[in-house]
Amino acid sequence: DPVVALMELLCVLVPDRSEWRSFAADSVIVLLSQAAEAERKVLATRNGTVLTRRLGKKTTDPAVEPAPAEGAESQGDFPLPIDDGSEAPQAPQAPDAGAAAEGLDGGVGAVERFISFLTRLLDSERVSCRMLATEVALGCLEKSSKLAAGGSGVAFAELVCRLLFSLVQRCSDAVPTVRGRALGGVSGALQSLGKCGGATRELLRTFVLERSHPRHVDLAALFRAAALDEKPTARRSALGLLDTSVQILHSHLGVEGEALASFFDLRLLNSLSADESILVRKSSVASASLLVRVCPVPRVCDLWRRCVLPLVVDVEASVAERAVDELEAAIVNPLAEQAGLGRSEAAARIRQFGLRLPAVIKELDSEATEYLQRGLKLAAKRNEGKLPKGFLGALARMVKECVTPLPLQEWPLALWSMLEEVVASGAAAGVDFGAVLNAWVQFSRLREEGGGQRHAGGLGTKILRVLECLVATAPPAETQEFMDSLCGALASFTAPTCMIRGMTSAMEEVEAAWKAKKMYAERSKERAAWKASFLKSIQAFLGEAARGEGPATEPGSEAARRLEAVCFSLGELALLDSSIISEGVVTQVQTIATNTVYRGGARLDLGAAVRGQAFAALGKCCLRKEALAKKVVELLVVHLNPSESFVVRNNVLIVLGDLCIHYTSLVDRFVPCMTDLLRDGNELLRKQAAMTLASLLSEDFIKLRGSLLLRLLYVLSDPSEAVRSFTECVFARILHSRNPGMFAQHFLDVLCALNGWSGLAQFRAAEGNEAFSLVKSPARRVMIYRFMLSLMSSDQKFNVCAQLVTTLLAAFVDSEEAIELPRTVHEPAGQTLSDGLSLLCCKEMRICFTTQRAGQDEEEAEGGGAGGG
Repeated sequence: DPVVALMELLCVLVPDRSEWRSFAADSVIVLLSQAAEAERKVLATRNGTVLTRRLGKKTTDPAVEPAPAEGAESQGDFPLPIDDGSEAPQAPQAPDAGAAAEGLDGGVGAVERFISFLTRLLDSERVSCRMLATEVALGCLEKSSKLAAGGSGVAFAELVCRLLFSLVQRCSDAVPTVRGRALGGVSGALQSLGKCGGATRELLRTFVLERSHPRHVDLAALFRAAALDEKPTARRSALGLLDTSVQILHSHLGVEGEALASFFDLRLLNSLSADESILVRKSSVASASLLVRVCPVPRVCDLWRRCVLPLVVDVEASVAERAVDELEAAIVNPLAEQAGLGRSEAAARIRQFGLRLPAVIKELDSEATEYLQRGLKLAAKRNEGKLPKGFLGALARMVKECVTPLPLQEWPLALWSMLEEVVASGAAAGVDFGAVLNAWVQFSRLREEGGGQRHAGGLGTKILRVLECLVATAPPAETQEFMDSLCGALASFTAPTCMIRGMTSAMEEVEAAWKAKKMYAERSKERAAWKASFLKSIQAFLGEAARGEGPATEPGSEAARRLEAVCFSLGELALLDSSIISEGVVTQVQTIATNTVYRGGARLDLGAAVRGQAFAALGKCCLRKEALAKKVVELLVVHLNPSESFVVRNNVLIVLGDLCIHYTSLVDRFVPCMTDLLRDGNELLRKQAAMTLASLLSEDFIKLRGSLLLRLLYVLSDPSEAVRSFTECVFARILHSRNPGMFAQHFLDVLCALNGWSGLAQFRAAEGNEAFSLVKSPARRVMIYRFMLSLMSSDQKFNVCAQLVTTLLAAFVDSEEAIELPRTVHEPAGQTLSDGLSLLCCKEMRICFTTQRAGQDEEEAEGGGAGGG
């Protein structure tokens, strides 16, 4: 069979270059399609001739049929034999019209013979052959409807299934390119089978959903393996497989709701949204959006919030654009469509069904809310500062409608967050100040009655922010009403601490509006008197609490909450006016913060929350007076002690971070005390410490050197994924970009410090960092080494290898004063030496100085062993 033989030779002998492979694959597909078409035409001609002969026979001798002349062949009859190791082809027989899969000689057709060869080629030991076979298999899937024998549905399904099972085996290939292309082929095969109906769809259901079936295709396992792949091409293909599988499962196999959401490990999609590859991040946005469209269950909506919303501020513009597109499609456009409803119809729907907000924004945490607001700002910016028509009107209508019929607990925080961003951007037209003020009045009343405490503070802050943006154009009477409400809430010391800053900021904005309208002069005496009275109340309350004369302040009591509000209010006033910071006030706050309040000779326990707010107030006072900061900085550092509560240490850490910005030299010597929190038992405190230090490093208030580098690298192995991921991002996106050689320069220091070994001259970083040793945690050390090597260039890896050999290994054998070899592998020196030897032979240390990236194509690296699945 010269045609099939030619195609086989093209597959085997093509030069190992991507362009040649592409052209060869295209040529093979063209030849195979033409061969299949020629066979069909000849079969059709032969079957028609046979049928004509049978119809035209004489009835006298029906069993006798004139035979063709010896050696003659029918017109167009050209058998395509191939010697593939099977028995020689039989003599030509009359074709059967019902045997569409048979060749012209009654044997196997050209397509069937070539597919058999292709499945064997996919298991070849040669990498280049497997790569080309994968490309050809993908082409065959695209042309499967033309290649199927006779064009029948059964033949089509059989062809696609053969290719599908062969490609599934190649999804675990040793070569990244083969793995990625094979995953794409699996996606294409699933799409082809999904378009069929009847028995083919049932066959697909069997392969995908019945785990006990011998030919079961485990899509979840394929996705997991590809999503965790080290190569971005395979990770990108994993998302393509996920998209195809979700559509097949939902549209063709009837898998919906929680069953669909739990079919795949969606945590992997969350990690892929933070991938280093731009294409992977962009594809993750599309995958998360597809999932939320076909399966809007709470789990998937939460996944969308964690995957898509953060990417609106991605450093890559194309990724951010894609995320903003999906934000508009999922949130902005559905809300804008509601603007077309009449007022009475909208009110009726709210009474019957509640506010019909998009499912993805029904539950937002603080981070998601921030990203949502930034996304809206970016959406408006790229549309010339305007959001879609009707969006603002829909928000304003919802505000009016939700105030009256809905209880406070059902007021959507996302609605107020979006309204806050819209009015802050200057698009306040159509928002009624009176309606928002009514919402604030009702909110204040319900909060005082004890309703809606779950998110009262956050909701109140959003309402205050909206009013603050609208106050410049508000009527005077409503502005005065708003100011009276703020003064009453602050003077009562009953407002949550998270709302006090919003209240003071709103008061300043109201006063600024009065000044702009030249209305402040007539109110100046009244405002001054209120401020003096408010400050006097604060001082009196603090004095009673410091002397132990006030009501009992057990944790959680009303008196304790009021004392927290008093401390927070004092701090806010101190930031506005430093003249109120007197020695007496500082002493009172310090007494409360250090828990040295006595009553009747016995010390009172004020509780962690009260003390934390007192330290925050003391820190704000220090920001306004440098002399006070110098006086109390050591007191602050002392309270980082592990014996203190989480709230106290967290607030002290934040205060020290702020002081470092204002008085860098004052706090610089205490940075090691701050880094000690990176190994604290509290996960939130470790993350807070990492965030504080990252902020200071990014603004160059402190330098990444000495123990700070080692301790931050220690966090790369943190047990918490959230802490670990944050630190990886800080290194990859900020610190490493500033100094690409940082890891290569300090690799031996890190190696010795993590193992707690200081026996190597000039590399004694372990001294003073004994608490950050991982000598008993080899798995955590591997995580750090792997991350460092992933950001090194080939030159840097070469230098590290040279250091390991000429410095570490040589210290044990070549030096005149050679270090004694460790007696056991478990001691620090043994662990250090073991890590050094392991690093020299690990795959992450492999160096490539060619134009191709190391590991891009692995055909040169033991290609004979790469053929296994």
